[in-house]
Amino acid sequence: MELNYTPPPHIAAADLPQTPVAYRWDNTTEEEMKFFQMNIAHRMAEMSGRAALAFSLGALEWTLWRLRPELPGDDVFQFLDAAWAALVDWRYLKSFDLPEWEPAFERPVGGPLWESFNVLHGSFVQARNGKPFMHNPVIISKIALYVCGRPEAFKAWRRSIIRRLVGMYPMDRAAPAGRPVPRSLLNPGYVPSPEMDNRHIADYLAGLNWQTNRFLHSPEELKEKGFEGEPYTF
Repeated sequence: MELNYTPPPHIAAADLPQTPVAYRWDNTTEEEMKFFQMNIAHRMAEMSGRAALAFSLGALEWTLWRLRPELPGDDVFQFLDAAWAALVDWRYLKSFDLPEWEPAFERPVGGPLWESFNVLHGSFVQARNGKPFMHNPVIISKIALYVCGRPEAFKAWRRSIIRRLVGMYPMDRAAPAGRPVPRSLLNPGYVPSPEMDNRHIADYLAGLNWQTNRFLHSPEELKEKGFEGEPYTF
């Protein structure tokens, strides 16, 4: 489904290549993506679970926009919309029902997508259960760095956002998931404040269309799952 998505300002400013991908992706590449990068992993451990998921979604978006010319529709971006809603309440996200990437696409496209979404799924499971997953965001980040075609822009974004998330959403062992993170916080140009952050979360939820996004639960389904209050409000 084509829904005319546009990249966020920081990715648009990076001017990612729109040409066919030319990088190598094979078994060796996949193993390299899983090598520990302890300096970043330790920073992930310093932030809340929701903040680490927010970083993961933000890094994944670099990969998706680089591969956008290879994708037949906007399902992955609809999934991102739902995943961000899940950072407010896990129950918003209906499923991880995404394509079988590697059979459906050439390996340099399908491989990074499969690995990224597989790791992301594991991260959501761990976060919901209050378990650590500090290496998973690193893998998603390494894939984005490798794929995006603008490594220096990505690394500058990564440094800025990790610093912001650690400062604003530090890990609390008593409540490891932490509080919701507004999607706009992943744009380095956004100026955060408690009032503005809450407004952005409320506006974001209100702007979602569960009727056209198969990854979102309907209000009725949310109520059946024990959702309290009015769905898609904050």
